[in-house]
Amino acid sequence: MPNLAGPEEFPAVINALGDKLRNSGFIAKADRLHYLVHEFVATTSNELYGELSVTLRAIQREGSDLSPEIAAEVRRLIKSIDHICRWR
Repeated sequence: MPNLAGPEEFPAVINALGDKLRNSGFIAKADRLHYLVHEFVATTSNELYGELSVTLRAIQREGSDLSPEIAAEVRRLIKSIDHICRWR
């Protein structure tokens, strides 16, 4: 099982995924992740994780053109969010 990203790591991990998406031509998806991490004002961390989860699941669902590396990272982040939010 791959290492899951913890709450402290999420901004950097999401930024790295956004960079990979942007470099692969998925500008709108990268912009959405950037917005959530740097501009979105959530009242709770669960709200932020919920928005990230919805966005990552949409990327996964619409991502038939994603590289295997990016697709694996999206799956890993979804698992991380599910793991983090299970304890809340």
